[in-house]
Amino acid sequence: MFRLSIYYLFILSLFFSCTDTPTTTENSSSTTGGSNSYISLDFGSHTNTSVDMVINTSEDISGFQFTIVGPEITGFDGGFSEQYGFSIANNSETGIIIGYSLSGSVIPAGSNGVLTTLFFENQNLNVCLEDVIFSDPNAIALDINFIGDCVEY
Repeated sequence: MFRLSIYYLFILSLFFSCTDTPTTTENSSSTTGGSNSYISLDFGSHTNTSVDMVINTSEDISGFQFTIVGPEITGFDGGFSEQYGFSIANNSETGIIIGYSLSGSVIPAGSNGVLTTLFFENQNLNVCLEDVIFSDPNAIALDINFIGDCVEY
C-alpha cells in the first residue's frame, strides 16, 4: 500500500511539478537542456488514424505527460512504453496523455525510437503536441531540448 501511495504522489507530481512552459517557435519548442543531456519528443510515421511518438533521450525516463491537440485519442500501443511496462492513460476531452510505471521501471538513457503509437479518430487535419513533461526516477522534471510542433495527415 505504501508503494502505491508513492506512485500516486509521482503521478500527481507530473501534473503539478513543472511550472516552466516551453517557449514556442514556428516549428518547435524547447526548454534549456543540460549540457550533457538531450531529450526530444517528436512525431514519427503517421496515417490518418495513427501517429508514432518518437523519443530520443540521454536520461532515464520514469514518467511522461503531454497534450495532443487536434484529434480525439482513442488508444495507444507499442513502443518503449510497452517494452518497459509503462501504463498509459489519457483524457479524451483535454488531450492529456500520461505514462508511468507502477513497478518502478524506466525507459533507459540512450533510448531512441517509438515511445508509443497513438490512435485517433480522423477529426482534424493536424495533430499538435503541447505541454511536454518527462520525469526522472526521482520524479524531477527533466529539461527538454526539442519538442515537435504539428504534423498534417
